[in-house]
Amino acid sequence: MANPLLAGPPRYTAHSAWPPLVALVAAVVAQAGLQLLGGVLGAYVGGGDAQLISGIPAAKQLLLAVLVFLALSQVGVVAFAWWGAGLFGGERRAVLQLQRGAPSVRDVVAALVGLALVLGTYNALVYLIRPDLFMSDVAPFRPMLEAPLWPVTMLAVGIGAPLSEEFLFRGFLLSALARWRGGFWPAALLANAVWTSFHFGYSIAGVLEVFVGGLYLSWLLWRTGNLWMPIIAHAATNIFFLAVLALYPLP
Repeated sequence: MANPLLAGPPRYTAHSAWPPLVALVAAVVAQAGLQLLGGVLGAYVGGGDAQLISGIPAAKQLLLAVLVFLALSQVGVVAFAWWGAGLFGGERRAVLQLQRGAPSVRDVVAALVGLALVLGTYNALVYLIRPDLFMSDVAPFRPMLEAPLWPVTMLAVGIGAPLSEEFLFRGFLLSALARWRGGFWPAALLANAVWTSFHFGYSIAGVLEVFVGGLYLSWLLWRTGNLWMPIIAHAATNIFFLAVLALYPLP
């Protein structure tokens, strides 16, 4: 059987019934609003309010605060994308490109090899040319890998972020934007730009890496018509990054 990444026509077909502009506004409001709400409630919980978490040690308060933030900003986004995909008469699995089921191991391996070539080459060049930018993007993740946060960090960065971001941006939003006359790629560029904008804390090199990686993830979706492909590739990238940082700390 031919590999769908390299042979045959692209399998992506937009099924959303959302007006494109309305979907764009809804996606931005959902992502920003749930992040803000999660941050505010997480900070409140982690602040040590006597009535709310009396007697809980500071380390566990921090852990609880992070869990509250993640529950709202990641689980909430997935729930919104799933709920929103069914509005206006949409069939959720089709809108989110989940109707094809799990991809084959061979296709996943091919996708990961391509992603490693793209991002590996980019990061190697950045590290050689501007190591200061590379290190500035890595530094914030180091404290997140310390106890008691490291299991939550692995769960959030390795699973929660790929699921929530792909469901919302390359699932819910892209399916609506692709209804425009320009078709898939203008819609993918816009959805990818919006997704990248939520990584504004990175350096210019880090933001560009996110955008380049997002284009590759969009290509995977375009070729296969299966959202699980970018989800798996996104998760593998994040888990690999955290594992390398934990096992081989950079100077």
